[in-house]
Amino acid sequence: MFLFIEKIAVSFAPVAKNSRSARTFLYQITADRHRDANPKLALTVNQSDAIRKPTIEVLYRDKKKLILESANLKVTDIMRDIQKHAKKLQLEEDIKSSS
Repeated sequence: MFLFIEKIAVSFAPVAKNSRSARTFLYQITADRHRDANPKLALTVNQSDAIRKPTIEVLYRDKKKLILESANLKVTDIMRDIQKHAKKLQLEEDIKSSS
């Protein structure tokens, strides 16, 4: 999934209850297996008590941008939404390489 992503920016208030899924997502994507999948992935983290709505911004290789307000999302929902476009890019790459 992360192979087709150029940049991920995670913004949240570190101790706010509505930031739980953003914190968990950040923890998961910093795992070695995800970093190994795309070492060029740029990860930006913005932590501030002034942030009211936790957000996750994803920039794909084809320059499509996805912005998720994660306050009411579970981590599985976030991953699913991010994977949707990544799977499309994977399919396009598979078709090109098989031709």
